[in-house]
Amino acid sequence: MMTRTTPLLLLLLVAAAIWLGWRHGRNARTLLQDWADANGLRILHAKSNAFWLSIPLSMWFTTSKYQMIYRISAYDEATHRIRTGLVRLGTPIWGFMNRDAVEVFWDDN
Repeated sequence: MMTRTTPLLLLLLVAAAIWLGWRHGRNARTLLQDWADANGLRILHAKSNAFWLSIPLSMWFTTSKYQMIYRISAYDEATHRIRTGLVRLGTPIWGFMNRDAVEVFWDDN
């Protein structure tokens, strides 16, 4: 039997899930920018890889659903060149966005 509060609770749960997803993405963008600043890079383009087919197969098995992957191009101020690659953000278990949770896979390595 549904009570009057059931639809409200369902709506609150959906709203909370949407907000948490938005917040997780915002934290990932902030972490990406902080990482770039700390490494003397200026991000020219960053796109979240929503499609798993666009990342290497080796990353499929080592990336959790809580981590975010970005395809980036960045200007390296030390070498004065543009570099491209994949950046994985977040811890494997819960996807916490902390400074130690950044892995970079450069295309030119």
